[in-house]
Amino acid sequence: MHNREHIEGQIALYLHPIKSILEDAEVSEIMVTADGCVWVEKRGNIENSGVVLTEEKRKLTLINVAKAVGRDMLANTANAIVSTSVGGLRFAGALMPIDERGTTLCIRKHLDPDKRPSLEQLVEWKMLTAEQAELLVRLIIVEKKNAVFLGPTSGGKTTLANAVLGKIPSYERIGSIEDAHELAIRVANKDCYLTNPQIGITSRVLIQHAMRSRYDRLILGESRGEDTFDLIRALSSGHNGSITTIHGSSAREGLGTLEMLYQMSVPEGSNIPVETARGYIAAAINLLIYTERRYEPADGGVFKSVRSVKEIALVKGIKNGEYEIDYL
Repeated sequence: MHNREHIEGQIALYLHPIKSILEDAEVSEIMVTADGCVWVEKRGNIENSGVVLTEEKRKLTLINVAKAVGRDMLANTANAIVSTSVGGLRFAGALMPIDERGTTLCIRKHLDPDKRPSLEQLVEWKMLTAEQAELLVRLIIVEKKNAVFLGPTSGGKTTLANAVLGKIPSYERIGSIEDAHELAIRVANKDCYLTNPQIGITSRVLIQHAMRSRYDRLILGESRGEDTFDLIRALSSGHNGSITTIHGSSAREGLGTLEMLYQMSVPEGSNIPVETARGYIAAAINLLIYTERRYEPADGGVFKSVRSVKEIALVKGIKNGEYEIDYL
């Protein structure tokens, strides 16, 4: 059994050349390309830090990240890629020769719960309007509609979902399921589960457990496919006002993605017709919130990454075999 504290110490040692970047509160993402160049996202701007992280340090960082979650990384195998969280950082990387030039590494920093932006701050930053914020609170918190936040990688969907969750009344009981602690649920009566597929603790297992644990709402950090069938069942069983996130490029396409993930996770031996699956999904999912990420020119000839709420749509049901949605 690997010693977690020792492994985290090793990771810190190999990442020492970027220690100041890791400690910079304004840096949200660190991207190390196959040539070792360290790029950072800071206040929405993506820039080259000027630091180069050697191949050896990148490789040993990833190997120890994998060890921390009970895995061994091996080049030229399916285990050459890792995506997991260790010590408050989310790592995604691939050993050479997945990219033949060198090992790649991406690190996302998780903000401390008390430093994550509130809904009011997101309005101030123009991610959404005050009217949109009021609408989301009414629909999700007050009317308890089940909601899916969707968008591209690093599109702000989890940030926005977390800000909305900050409005949950203190008397409710919440169960959350994530593969890394990204959400900061502020109610006291809560259970915050972490998946660990290496030992069989998958999101599907945890959703099934949560259905027996008397939660008012379920929060699934991201539905990835193996769990979507059970998630739709859970959202149809009285856990109103629940939330999940998925990747997608529009509200309507998000329903198509959900349908695909649902069919991927149908129990072996089962065959659910498309029309039936759509009916289940439309009954369980009431609201879609699509956040986009785009680049806009900023001062100094750089481009700034901007996140904003592009679409909010109610799912009304199925009409003539197709999803019927109403944009708000």
